[in-house]
Amino acid sequence: MGVRSGKWNYECPNCNTNNKLILMGERNGTFEKICKECNSKFEVTLKDNKINILVETKKERTVKYAKVPKEYAKYDGEKDIFKKKPTRNNAKNIIAILVTISSLSGFVTGGLLMDFFSDDYNESNDIKIEIVVRNSTRDLSEATIAIDSSEVNQTYIGNGTYNIFAKPGKHLIEITVALHKKAIMQIFIPPQDDNLSLIEIDQGIDGVNRFTFIMEKGVGNINLEDTVYVKVESWCPNLIFLFSLIGLWGAWVTYNLQSYKNAQIGAFFSILATGFLIIGPILGIIALVMLYRNKKLFTASFKN
Repeated sequence: MGVRSGKWNYECPNCNTNNKLILMGERNGTFEKICKECNSKFEVTLKDNKINILVETKKERTVKYAKVPKEYAKYDGEKDIFKKKPTRNNAKNIIAILVTISSLSGFVTGGLLMDFFSDDYNESNDIKIEIVVRNSTRDLSEATIAIDSSEVNQTYIGNGTYNIFAKPGKHLIEITVALHKKAIMQIFIPPQDDNLSLIEIDQGIDGVNRFTFIMEKGVGNINLEDTVYVKVESWCPNLIFLFSLIGLWGAWVTYNLQSYKNAQIGAFFSILATGFLIIGPILGIIALVMLYRNKKLFTASFKN
């Protein structure tokens, strides 16, 4: 660094830009300067024809924190005082519980159906049953009727109709007529009042206390279609158990927020489980509505 008639040249320590120090008769001293290029502040010391440059050290700033008013509640790490609305977990838990109750009630309904059809009803009174026997052209008046492989007393009242007495429950009916194949039908007689009939035509109710056998000519046996109650016994309890299982799966999916569509499927099948006839379906419908209103609970990381 050289001297030129009171002008000293020096370089900025930050950007290396050439700056000038102009002296008015002084030969020693300390001067505050600002770089013309980067605006850095530093001290220039001149002593014994030598320049020393000292970069200014910034003073630490004192940060003043705002004081929290005393009337504000203290924050608790475990409790959020600002959450007054139902939380995400509360909503999905309620939906999962509704679907679970609906599904479990379906298991109860299925079990009750199985008990209803499997009961032997030995203590029940005999019920008058109408058996109608005919072929494709006429009524048959000379039929022999057997219930559970045992012939029973019968009364022919005309028009191919026979009156017999039997206890409620499941029975195997066999009808034998000369020159015709033996007709076999599995029936279920539900518990009922005696002489139950349709008011307008004064006859029994088909599938309840009136059963019709259409005979075929020839030799051998024919198995006729089971009655509605027998079909219900064969299919309904198993279907109800299946629907209830799907409902429980849907409740688990909802609890874990895995899939909105699968949660809907589970809630729908919990309705089909018909738990306690109407209570289960009502709970399932409520769960479906809540699912629709809270569909955003299900995260985008899963297929919804």
